[in-house]
Amino acid sequence: MRGPIGEVSDHELATVISRFGAELPYTKAPYASRAWGHPLHSLCSYQGKLKPSMAHWLVRSFTDPGDLVIDPLAGVGTIPYEASLLGRRSVGNDLSPFAATVTHAKLNPPTLAEAEAAIDALALAMEQVTLTDEDVEAADFGLNATVRDYYHPDTLEEVLRARRVFLDGGLTLPGASFVWASLLHVLHGNRPYALSRTSHPITPFSPKGEFEYRGVIDRTTARAQRALATPLPPEFVAGEGIHGDFRQLPSSVDGSELADAIITSPPFLGMRFDRPNWLRLWFCGWIADDFHKKSLGFLERQQTKSFDCYEDFYDVCAKLLRADGLLVIHVGSGAKDKLVDGLRDLSAARFRMVAETAEDVTTLERHGLPDKGSRTTVHHLLFLRRT
Repeated sequence: MRGPIGEVSDHELATVISRFGAELPYTKAPYASRAWGHPLHSLCSYQGKLKPSMAHWLVRSFTDPGDLVIDPLAGVGTIPYEASLLGRRSVGNDLSPFAATVTHAKLNPPTLAEAEAAIDALALAMEQVTLTDEDVEAADFGLNATVRDYYHPDTLEEVLRARRVFLDGGLTLPGASFVWASLLHVLHGNRPYALSRTSHPITPFSPKGEFEYRGVIDRTTARAQRALATPLPPEFVAGEGIHGDFRQLPSSVDGSELADAIITSPPFLGMRFDRPNWLRLWFCGWIADDFHKKSLGFLERQQTKSFDCYEDFYDVCAKLLRADGLLVIHVGSGAKDKLVDGLRDLSAARFRMVAETAEDVTTLERHGLPDKGSRTTVHHLLFLRRT
């Protein structure tokens, strides 16, 4: 925007949005490439992640340097990280301990020296761990195979030791979250960087191939070094990554300043973030019961019963957003998908619709996995202001 968003009338803003929707700048070269963006966007693989180029253009087009941008449903932090790269102050929140760890790591990247010092501290802490029967039995859990089916026995012992350090909060140096995010990335995959037998880098499919010892510290170090090889731009502003329910976010952030913009992408219908991420969630402490009960507290599960959960969402956004701020919601729809309708209807109690864009995505390449929900044919961007 040219100048603070609050100085732009609804009519002027709608004109800008209309032009944005017609041009779809994130679909043009070089932004259309799936590889576009700073490498830290890929610090840890994650199914259903928003394309960094879309996050880039939303932040770039509708906020200004120095603005506070909040994403209450941040996943692995694509939107707040792009905001930080563009010189905005950012906050990213997610209920998943896995996703929140990655978001915090991306918004607060350490120096290489800090990362290596944290890895050395992790190695020392792992040596001091005495595994309990409960730790060892935890490896019997799995959704398509057990955890122990993924690793050489010596690698498994190291994974269990590292998991215990994580759960006990035994790594507190600067860069700790970055080290954990690096380790979470290498937990499974189909190349030598991964600790596991051959699986999939995004969703841990049942492993195959020979058992081979792969060291946790060596693989984590290599991942962290590679992830930090590309410098951050000079305008980068470190942000805040929060683990929690979005409903508690107003009490979790500094209440002295409200957001200039909330930019977020709620889960599309058909997505379930616990199952594709089960091995990483297991590392973060989840057990079998959590996938049946704790997952019910997640928005993607709640919205399958009723869209009323978005009343809470709009209430929180109204509390977090400046009176003249902007709420941008990225959401998908399909032939039988009424989520976008529900979001429009429920917004009226707290917000007014300034404009909406729609992008036909039926021809997008899928690369073998649904990008943002298997039923999605249209991507919508809803632009709202507080009433």
